[in-house]
Amino acid sequence: MQVRTRLGTSLLNAGIAGAFAASMFAPLPAQAVVEAPTSVFGCKHLETLAEPRSIEGEDGFFYRIFADLRLQHTFTDETVGYLAELSGVLKERGTTLVYAPVPTKSQAMPDQVPDRAELYGYDFKVAGFVYQNVIDRLRAAGVVAVDLQSALRDSTPDTLPFHKADFHWNSNGARLAGKAIGEEIKAQPEYGETDPTEFETNRLDLEISFSGMRKSLQTFCLDSLPAVESYAYETTEMASGDLGGAVDLFGENTTVPIALIGTSFSDSKVNNFDGFIQQYSSLPVTNYAITGGNQFGAMLSYLTSNEFQENRPRFLVWENPIYNNLGQYGPAPWIELLAAAANECSAPATAVGQGNSLEFEVSLSGQDFAENAVVMADAQDEAVRAAAFFVTDARGNRREVALKRNDRLRATGRFFLPLPPFGKSEITSLRVVLDRPSEGQPAVHVCQY
Repeated sequence: MQVRTRLGTSLLNAGIAGAFAASMFAPLPAQAVVEAPTSVFGCKHLETLAEPRSIEGEDGFFYRIFADLRLQHTFTDETVGYLAELSGVLKERGTTLVYAPVPTKSQAMPDQVPDRAELYGYDFKVAGFVYQNVIDRLRAAGVVAVDLQSALRDSTPDTLPFHKADFHWNSNGARLAGKAIGEEIKAQPEYGETDPTEFETNRLDLEISFSGMRKSLQTFCLDSLPAVESYAYETTEMASGDLGGAVDLFGENTTVPIALIGTSFSDSKVNNFDGFIQQYSSLPVTNYAITGGNQFGAMLSYLTSNEFQENRPRFLVWENPIYNNLGQYGPAPWIELLAAAANECSAPATAVGQGNSLEFEVSLSGQDFAENAVVMADAQDEAVRAAAFFVTDARGNRREVALKRNDRLRATGRFFLPLPPFGKSEITSLRVVLDRPSEGQPAVHVCQY
């Protein structure tokens, strides 16, 4: 793909580490800007007052200054290690993790980024290198990682992959990404153990989608911004024609070779992302993506579910935008994922109720816990969304930790709590309080990962 060379001197040096600081995305002082930005749509103050702060690019494309133009995307060696460990745990139990980081709009479409972006430190070479560096490090650690940046850059002027006034990909981008993922799956040795089938994809009507970003930016523009529109597509199995589309986590469902976990990029019927993965992998896909679930929502919902434990997929595709920081919440979500993926738990400890199914206590006195020990509270009720753990040690010290699944996540009633952070003193008892009375028989297990 040809990328035009940028001229002019940048006010910030994007080639050094200091340019990665978040402060470079703060609005520039008035005296530093020689000319106010021109706008085809009569827009003003997009860079200073709009939410999200945005910049108008070529051909009517808009970019978020912080999320789309920034050059630093936190992906530490620790995060790579956790992903590699999770991949290994899943692989040992028959599931191949396929990690698919979605590039930013500027990484996927550098030709439409305006020269003015250099004022914020943007450098298209550095932007591309940062993404590729993540892919290379993951692959070196043994993680199956899909290079979606190269796939999305392989577009034509008539099939650009992102919406103009929104940060999501359109059906063109979903098709290119689905093709790259499908080809990566076919390249895995385990693919030979599957039973491929043929799918066909048909284009439907042009559909307009709601966009919070477009709505927000429009208030700063005189003329109407480009509609967030894209042709809808539908993928069906040629034999039965009834395997495409999303499936509810707790509805009736048959085991499928591919489970798709992701964000709003995956959770869209219009762009048909799951359908394109089906077409290019020749395998059925069940979609468990959650809009607004952020980096861990869909993954936690799926791995802690009964469905995952009873019917593990052959391939687990995890779509996640590159700007989602997988280290934002520390090790806690990773430990939950690892423990749920391993599912190596002891027989349930005897729980003593408090006269109801809302609160119960177990004795852990005399147990020697390994460093990777985790307590799993299983409410036996998929409507339970929160559990508070009260841990008491031999010295009488008590600590409390609460785990909660917000309303966007699918509740499963399972919660994993690591024990080592509570110290080396002997843990004598554990009391668990649920957010609602359980309809089942709550149980506590000691697990390892």
